[in-house]
Amino acid sequence: MNTISTPKRICIDDVPNEILADIFRWVSISSANSLSTQNGLYASEVLSQVCSLWRKLAHGSPKLWTELILKVNVDTNSLNRRESLTHWFSRSRAVDIVLTLDPFRVGMQLQSVISTVCDHSNLWRRFRLSLPWAGIMSFFLIGTLCTPQLEELVVECVHSNSPAGLYPRHLAVKEGSERTVITDCGRLRKVCVALLPSFPLELLCNLLPWSGLTEVIIQKPGAHPTLIHHVFMHCKSLVRLKIWTAYWRLLDISMEPSDELRLEHLESFEVEADLRALVHILRSVQLPALKSLTLSGIANHDEELYPVQPSLAVALMELGDHAHFDLVELKICGLLDFCKTSGLQLEDLLRFLASHRGLTSLALKCRRREDAHGLLNSLSTGFLDEGNGRLAMLPKLTTIDVDGDWKE
Repeated sequence: MNTISTPKRICIDDVPNEILADIFRWVSISSANSLSTQNGLYASEVLSQVCSLWRKLAHGSPKLWTELILKVNVDTNSLNRRESLTHWFSRSRAVDIVLTLDPFRVGMQLQSVISTVCDHSNLWRRFRLSLPWAGIMSFFLIGTLCTPQLEELVVECVHSNSPAGLYPRHLAVKEGSERTVITDCGRLRKVCVALLPSFPLELLCNLLPWSGLTEVIIQKPGAHPTLIHHVFMHCKSLVRLKIWTAYWRLLDISMEPSDELRLEHLESFEVEADLRALVHILRSVQLPALKSLTLSGIANHDEELYPVQPSLAVALMELGDHAHFDLVELKICGLLDFCKTSGLQLEDLLRFLASHRGLTSLALKCRRREDAHGLLNSLSTGFLDEGNGRLAMLPKLTTIDVDGDWKE
């Protein structure tokens, strides 16, 4: 939602964007100058008056309650929140909902608010749930939800930067608890989750029919390898996939090449993971329609304790061997000379590039300035077509980016 920042800030979060646009237009063109000079009113005060009139009008005009964004911030003072939410939903037709909770103010109202919002799941169009770990389980123990208008679902933690060692090994589910199951969701295409790797997988895997999704995003702090495997096994309609997973080195789990890990329609694949996870994923999956590949945020500072086999270079070549895709965009951040034996050397990268002549955009973020200079030198001296000044091995390439966060 749009908000106004002025010396006298007015809370207008409940007003839809299109209404705000009309208000801004009215203030700036029709009445702002005369009101400011004659009555001494600030624009924020004018907005406040207009918003107040709009809310009164909305009670008698249901059309003003369509296409709205409902922002619910749960706190310990939400004594009348359930009644006001029920009143709001009674006038709504389709809504985008952002349900957030301050992790330091987990009050008794959380369960009540979640229950009220879920009671009206038939109105959801886009639903975003942001809760701390202490409250995230409340959503997954609601029961059956009917969501005929739902297009996008986001379930994420608040403050997801805790060290891995502080994560609980397993989040327990009481026996006999009613699990949340989303049904009648034929419009649902995008799901984004940001949960603990120890989150109960049966709650997530049975939450919704994954087969119809076209976009899945798994954000920090990451996901258990079994969930990644589940996505590749069941989300066969995916066009875009982004995954972030870490701490696989703490788990004795790996992925092996399999024809079942094949996504026929996937065009965009982004991976942020530790090196071991990245290697296992790349060498195991088949992506024949892949157009854009991004490898970034890789962390593996303890190679001696957690050796990676095969090397990243081998895994990258195996990805191409398993399914002969034609990349258009490639982005690899901070992997050149990343580590002694498991990293990606310059000659490995050039060999991979030579097999993708259709590339138009290439971003190779280097950790060190000398790596960037060496890369550009190798590309220009070894593969430059003197006749037209273009790279002979990448004739369609129009953009090269090697910048990085270099330290002098």
